[in-house]
Amino acid sequence: MKISILGAGNIGGTIGRKWAAQGHEVVFGVRDPNSARVKALLNAIEGTASAAAVAAAVNGAEVVLLAIPGQAVESTLAALGGKLDGKIIIDATNNVGRPVMNSLAAVRAHAPGARLFRAFSNLGWENFAEPVFGGVQADLFYCGDSGQARTTVEKLIADVGLRPVYVGDLDQAPVIDSLTRLWFALALQQGHGRHMAFKMLNG
Repeated sequence: MKISILGAGNIGGTIGRKWAAQGHEVVFGVRDPNSARVKALLNAIEGTASAAAVAAAVNGAEVVLLAIPGQAVESTLAALGGKLDGKIIIDATNNVGRPVMNSLAAVRAHAPGARLFRAFSNLGWENFAEPVFGGVQADLFYCGDSGQARTTVEKLIADVGLRPVYVGDLDQAPVIDSLTRLWFALALQQGHGRHMAFKMLNG
C-alpha cells in the first residue's frame, strides 16, 4: 500500500518506520526533502521510503497520515486543494491548548470526499516505537468512517504493533480527544512518563 505521511517528526517518522518495515511504500511529505534530518530518517528505515514536497507526496497515495503541528493543518490543506479527495485520511494532529484538539473539520472542509479517521493522536510517539509493556500489547482507540476503509486503518494500526479499538463514527472524536488529555495528565502532570499507554479489558 502506498502511504503518504505529512510530517517526518517523532510521530510521523516512528509510524513511517513501522509501516515501511511491514512492506508498505511510505512517502514523507515535508518542506525540504533534502534536509539532513529527513535524510537521516530515510537512512534508518528498513523498507521502501522516500521524501517529497507535500503536494507531490500525496500523489497516488491511498492513505494520508496527518502528522504535522495542529497550527499548520489549515494552510497545508488549503495548498493541497482537492488532492486529498477520495483518500483515506488519518488525523493524528493535536491542537494543544485549544477547545477542539482534532483537525477533522478542516480536513472535511478541504476534502469532503475523503474517508476520515481520528487515530494515533492519544499516545506519545514512544508508545508507537515500543507498543508492548511486559508482554502486554497496548491498545489504540480510534474513530472514523465505517466500511472497507475502517478495515484498512485497523490493519495499519496493527502494523505499528498496537491493538486497534474502534470507538465509533467521527462523532466520537471528542471521546478520543479526552483520552489525549488524560494521557497528557498522567504522563506529564502526574509523572508517569511518556512511555505510558492504555488497555481495554473485557471480563
